[in-house]
Amino acid sequence: MAVGAGRLAGATSRKLRLGGGTTFPGDVARAVDPQVLGKLTSSVRGGVVLVTGTNGKTTTAALLRTLAEGQGLSVGGNPSGSNLIYGLTAAALRLADVSGKVELDWLILEVDELSAPRAVAEIRPSGLVILNAFRDQLDRSFEIDQVAQRLQEAVLGLPPGAFWVGNADDPRVASFDSGSSPRGISKILFGLNDESVGHKLLPAVVDSRSCPRCRSELEFSLVYYAHCGLYRCPHCGLRRPNPDVGADSIRMIGLDAIEMEVVGPAGWRAAISVPLGGVVNAANVAAAMAAAAAMGVDQSRAATSLGRFRPSFGRSQLASWRGASFRLMLAKNPAGLEENLTAVLTLDKSPVLAIALNDGVADGRDISWIWDVDMERLGRAPDLRVVVSGTRARELALRLGYAGVSADRITVRPLPEDALSAVSDLAQTGVPVPCLLTYTAMLAWHNLLVRSGSGAPFFQAP
Repeated sequence: MAVGAGRLAGATSRKLRLGGGTTFPGDVARAVDPQVLGKLTSSVRGGVVLVTGTNGKTTTAALLRTLAEGQGLSVGGNPSGSNLIYGLTAAALRLADVSGKVELDWLILEVDELSAPRAVAEIRPSGLVILNAFRDQLDRSFEIDQVAQRLQEAVLGLPPGAFWVGNADDPRVASFDSGSSPRGISKILFGLNDESVGHKLLPAVVDSRSCPRCRSELEFSLVYYAHCGLYRCPHCGLRRPNPDVGADSIRMIGLDAIEMEVVGPAGWRAAISVPLGGVVNAANVAAAMAAAAAMGVDQSRAATSLGRFRPSFGRSQLASWRGASFRLMLAKNPAGLEENLTAVLTLDKSPVLAIALNDGVADGRDISWIWDVDMERLGRAPDLRVVVSGTRARELALRLGYAGVSADRITVRPLPEDALSAVSDLAQTGVPVPCLLTYTAMLAWHNLLVRSGSGAPFFQAP
């Protein structure tokens, strides 16, 4: 009954164009049977892997699905990004047959970090991937301590025999306890091993300076992004552990590709080229490779598989509008915007940049975090034009003004269609314009691009 009611709700929602059916079917099905998610996912042959953390969930889950598919495995997930418990249920419903069986080898789901403990309890996954713990949606998650606490609860809730993959470069994540040893939980750490892509100084956005063991201030000898890097505690001796799966020889080809080597614990080594940009995505690739190895995926096919990878909805996704090219990049919190700005200013050649700031429920009502980001770098780029958009466009323009961006370089266009037109007028032929967008702004821009024929609806994301 739950499966039938949920599937009918999804089909009706899409037919009436009320939405993509990425959440509502889960509401309906759970109203009929609150245990429907666990029942559905228990039929997956290989098991379920959950991917969580503040940033990078959608991309890493998509990378992991690509690696598994390259092995010839049947794989499903929630690529639209609906990652609360109702969205996970809707994704499982969409993949189930009429009897409620999910006939797949693996189900790889991204899950919201605050929802991770509940998802682990209901699904009892075979694996869990934790990417990072950053500030995000402060009106909902408060501070990073709560995010880290929920992620630790998820690890402790894993069933016996499961594995979890964590970020060695993030001091909070690397220090999570797997619980008592008789549970047989495997801990696998990934990280970056190429110091040439790091820097010596902490960036403006640092969410975690304190030691997770003794609360003393950590010392960083190298930082890759945000508070992720090489660290040690001078008081208790905690230090960044050596990752089991490491990314080395990293080379950025603009925002279009990363070339790297990934080295694993059994001596395997894979040369990877993937059409993504930025240091954070090198870490996402390492995380996906670590999880794939734990799933038994043959690493020798990784290069071929990831060469066919296409960025997920709104994550460095390319689109066009009135002859201009755009690169949609989600930037929903301080760490995300900081790292996207770093990538754009060091790797990109576009003469114009777009930033859209919304304050919807899905974005977080509190936008004060824009004052924590090093926007002053835009003030030091005198030839760069900036188009600002979104429901809080004027506050963003004010922030840029204080950052030293002159008024003649700022174009304020709150409405998405007006902003796209302004960017099109300023764009250079053949050079995609980076568009840094909060979540609901990204949905609005993407919907306009879909209506113009550039791309598929978000619920049909690859």
